[in-house]
Amino acid sequence: MRHLSPAWGLLMTLASLVPHVAGAQAREPLRGVVGDVRLVSATLPSGAGWSPTLPAGAVVPSRGFGVEGGAHVLLGPGRHRRLGVGVTSLASQGRATGLEPAPTVTTRLFAAAPEVSMNFGHGLGWSHLSVGAGLAKVTSSYAGGGAEPSSWGAAIHYGGGARWFVSERLAVSLDLRFWALTPRPASGARPSAPATTRVVLGAGVAFR
Repeated sequence: MRHLSPAWGLLMTLASLVPHVAGAQAREPLRGVVGDVRLVSATLPSGAGWSPTLPAGAVVPSRGFGVEGGAHVLLGPGRHRRLGVGVTSLASQGRATGLEPAPTVTTRLFAAAPEVSMNFGHGLGWSHLSVGAGLAKVTSSYAGGGAEPSSWGAAIHYGGGARWFVSERLAVSLDLRFWALTPRPASGARPSAPATTRVVLGAGVAFR
């Protein structure tokens, strides 16, 4: 887990920054419904079982780019600390090409899950920590390799981020999330895939 230390540091920074920033603004209560759309950079599974048996010289992508979106409702009696419920979804893709004549390998990660969050701050900006459980699917294939069987499996996600409203309706949105993928059974000639945790860093906009 040593390689995740910088990511954890960023998460803790995001979680603590917004309440201080929002404290200097009008102390409006947290309320309503908020939606997020973010561009993301995601680490992709690349171990045995998560990708097909490849020709010599082929390279499996370890990182992809995509989009993440969600919507949340803020609940509870608190003004500056509220529970939230919602859903988040992710679609990411990466490609890698080895030395000729190795083919290009494409890996895609899809995930969707309901979640609960704790939100700290004010109506003009707040941080959040959240956790949820849902489904995720990983597909990996290369030209000439035929169709790669894939199926949805259970996944848990956890992380946090922040939103800064630059107008009444629009905000900057940042999020750091960890997706823990459960093991996948063997399929045909492909061996079973072990459990793995992927890191997703996103930046975009929020609206209400």
